[in-house]
Amino acid sequence: MGRALAEALGLPGRGRSLIEGNGLVVTWCVGHLVEALNPEGYDPAWKAWRWDRLPIFPEPFRYAPIEQTKEQFEVVARLLNREDITEVVNATDAGREGELIFDLVYRLAGCSKPVQRFWTSSLTPEAVREAYGAMKPGEAYTGLRDAARSRQEADWLVGINATRAQTLRMRRAGAEDGVWSVGRVQTPTLALLVRRELDIRNFKPQPFWTLRARFAHPNGEYEGRWFKEQDGQTQERFATEAEARALAARLEGRPGKIRSATGRTEKKKPELLYDLTALQKEANKRFGFTAEGTLGLAQSLYEKQLISYPRTSSRHLTEADALKAPHWIKALAQGQLTELRPFLDELRKQWPVKLDKRFVNDQEVEDHAALVPTEKPARGLAGDELRIYDLIARRFLAAYFPDRVEAKTTIITEVIGSDAVAATFKTNGTVVKEEGWSAVDPPYRRRKVEKAADPAEGEDDADEEAEGGLPAVKKGEAVDVASLHPKEGKTTPPKRMSEGDLLAAMQGAGRELDDEALRGAMRDCGLGTPATRANMIETLIKRAYIERKRNVLLPTEKGIRLIQGLPAEALRSAELTGSWEARLERMRRGEETRTTFMADIRGFVASVVAELQDAPAPQVHGSPCPTCGQPMRVIPSTRRGEFVHRCMPCGHVEPVVKTS
Repeated sequence: MGRALAEALGLPGRGRSLIEGNGLVVTWCVGHLVEALNPEGYDPAWKAWRWDRLPIFPEPFRYAPIEQTKEQFEVVARLLNREDITEVVNATDAGREGELIFDLVYRLAGCSKPVQRFWTSSLTPEAVREAYGAMKPGEAYTGLRDAARSRQEADWLVGINATRAQTLRMRRAGAEDGVWSVGRVQTPTLALLVRRELDIRNFKPQPFWTLRARFAHPNGEYEGRWFKEQDGQTQERFATEAEARALAARLEGRPGKIRSATGRTEKKKPELLYDLTALQKEANKRFGFTAEGTLGLAQSLYEKQLISYPRTSSRHLTEADALKAPHWIKALAQGQLTELRPFLDELRKQWPVKLDKRFVNDQEVEDHAALVPTEKPARGLAGDELRIYDLIARRFLAAYFPDRVEAKTTIITEVIGSDAVAATFKTNGTVVKEEGWSAVDPPYRRRKVEKAADPAEGEDDADEEAEGGLPAVKKGEAVDVASLHPKEGKTTPPKRMSEGDLLAAMQGAGRELDDEALRGAMRDCGLGTPATRANMIETLIKRAYIERKRNVLLPTEKGIRLIQGLPAEALRSAELTGSWEARLERMRRGEETRTTFMADIRGFVASVVAELQDAPAPQVHGSPCPTCGQPMRVIPSTRRGEFVHRCMPCGHVEPVVKTS
């Protein structure tokens, strides 16, 4: 990224740690160069994990260079303090975390020189030069900087204190599986997976039966499903097989007729542009990519100047962005995605084209606009990078195309039984009349495999539709009942979460909160940010709280035990993040002080430590030992993330049984 800036500003050369020329010096961070000290870095007495050492409140917070990147920190610090350098440009990522990366380095280096803030979502030469000419003094971002520091310090206080308190509590109960890490984002994220897993384990399938009929009409055959309207409710199932077969017997050989045949046209607008989370979900669904993998691919495309800044939470463009969009279309026409040429030719006939206002809204864009291709043509891409670029390009291009038009048909067929009681059957069908935007950006169709439906729906899909449309029929026409077949089904538990499902749940976390202000604060963020969600999933795996099996994420027994045994509800809920984000946003706008926020965080941390210390010790014992009858302990096995029951008195060991 530093080299892209230097090239756009006319600096020669490609230095290893800096580029200098024309009165400018460009250097870079590699992510964070600075980290907060561990507790023992303040006081050796804080190294011991003891109740009488909690809570830990360092004042002031102290930092040190990260050991692995210390050499680059020293390069940047020397430059910040070089006598001939009179002004500093902060060109880190345009957002809260980028502001923190710069601020920590600037302060640890002891620099006090004036700062200008460079802000852009694109690394193309044109975008860089435009942003360089529109820089603002660093003081204009004081609120953002305060919010960034407060978020980082608050997370440190909660993570360090709650982790130590919960670990001490588990040790007091006899647990022997190391550290029990707790955090503001990781613990509610883990809770999402644990709740789903417990729902699955506790689910008891219920059998039901449906009745299908095959009807013969002069224009063709079609199938219908029995239903009944009663007390404003639609009934589509029988509790017993006998009921389904009894109705089939009463209808056998009876004539049917079309009670109604209704059709409607349904228009579907193009999908909004990708933000990072939407891209990660789509790539996981289509290609099985992990969230971290998709972010890495998008970052690489950004550094090649082929897409806009990937760590965005917006699915809209600004008015200024929309003016540049024709250049992005021209770049696609010159790039390697030759299969898009027919669609680009269509746009050329309508030139100049303009984006619909649905995609352009300055109010919906905070730090960065939606993910889009840039004015640099893509050439030489291959493999997974090409797949991600293709997704972004198609989603952008589809925004210029008309609605997808579908013809929806519903047939209600009536059969009068031998008991003179009418039975009704519903048939749905869809025919695509105009592909519109979906020809450019086809919706993903998962292959039909064994499905795990919502427990309220079971395996039988009430809304399944006839493929290829239905025969033309009219109200009142007669049909023959060709066959009747009862079908057994069972309600099924909720499905386990894929990585895309968890990303969606993290993004939507907080929508269930009662407090309207908290819901509003989490509307655009949820748990974590687009930039941190992928890393949070990997962190939970590394800490043996969850595991990745094929394309689903499963909580381990340790993860389940943490959530079930954690008494501090605030640490399991998204509400904590909601209240923080609401206040940090006010701080960014200058409506709340950092001092007040941090004082409240210390009060919260103290109350959590007290709650964990006073709570009864959790149950860490398993069932009685089959050899000696003593309670067995749950301890980690030699395989990471797995646990066994072990009897300490006699040494008997048996695995902790997992449900598949």
